[in-house]
Amino acid sequence: MYPALLATGYAVHAFTSIVAYQLVGPGTLKYFAAVVAWLVPGIAELVVAYYAWRESGSMVNAYSVWVLVWLVMVLGVVLVASEVNRSAQRETGQTEV
Repeated sequence: MYPALLATGYAVHAFTSIVAYQLVGPGTLKYFAAVVAWLVPGIAELVVAYYAWRESGSMVNAYSVWVLVWLVMVLGVVLVASEVNRSAQRETGQTEV
């Protein structure tokens, strides 16, 4: 895919692991939560968003805003790339099969 999207995806996922570490109570369970969050990316984002929502009392919190901004950015890049590709195909007279 696009290197910048992958790099930012890793950054959001690292942020997820850090937030998972901070949301868990004291003790060694913090490290376990961070490792598990790193190992299961999609599920970790959903679970951490849920617990951040419970902790803050609001669906709109620092964690969910960053994840949503990243998702909107990914969607925007994909849409722009597909439009550029479609435009280039129209200019060269190629059609999709």
